[in-house]
Amino acid sequence: MKRRGVINQPLSSELAGLGHGDTFLLCDAGFPIPADVKRVDMALTFGIPSMKQCLESILSEVNIQKVTIAEEMNGLNAEGEDYLTSIFKNQEFIKVPQQKLVELAKKVKFIVRSGELGCYSNVLMEAASGVESYKKDFIINTGEDNE
Repeated sequence: MKRRGVINQPLSSELAGLGHGDTFLLCDAGFPIPADVKRVDMALTFGIPSMKQCLESILSEVNIQKVTIAEEMNGLNAEGEDYLTSIFKNQEFIKVPQQKLVELAKKVKFIVRSGELGCYSNVLMEAASGVESYKKDFIINTGEDNE
């Protein structure tokens, strides 16, 4: 048995399969997930788990080099956007219209669905290389023990 990190087997498997430049999406409970994209459903009930809980677990396993969110998050979910901009300090950070994010979701490797209810709580992430000299700029400390 794993000592720590993600213990959800489907999510752990998908995260382990990421290569440099692969993209995946962490979405809220209401995101329109394309039928032909693999879904890892973490949602238990509305609000559980939150985007933050899912993201902290994911970031304990992978390095992220680029983040894309919906520009609509700014006006309708400032708390969520502030959280994301506070943890993704060295990553390229892009804002696009929600409809563009929905289109980009059709091309991701997989989608992780949370129980989050905050408006536009959808984060498209691009995996970074695991090479030590490259990944050092992308290590994120979310306040959890991510060693």
